Amino acid sequence: MLTCREMAQLGSDVIDKQLSLGKRIAVYVHLRQCKNCRTYIKQLALTSAVLQALAVPTDSAEVEATLGHIQHAIEKRSG
Repeated sequence: MLTCREMAQLGSDVIDKQLSLGKRIAVYVHLRQCKNCRTYIKQLALTSAVLQALAVPTDSAEVEATLGHIQHAIEKRSG
């Protein structure tokens, strides 16, 4: 059975579903028995989803527009 430390090291691979069959089975067995690791994996998946939703635009015009909005908001707050 995997240890909690091993689960933490596999966290990203677990949520990205990049594990071999043997590792998936070991993860499943561990998660069935370990509430702390279930919570950790859920939190890691939520963090990953939020970061993907907040992805930075790659189009330079869009980046410039976003930076302009941020600068305008800062200037507005500064008075």
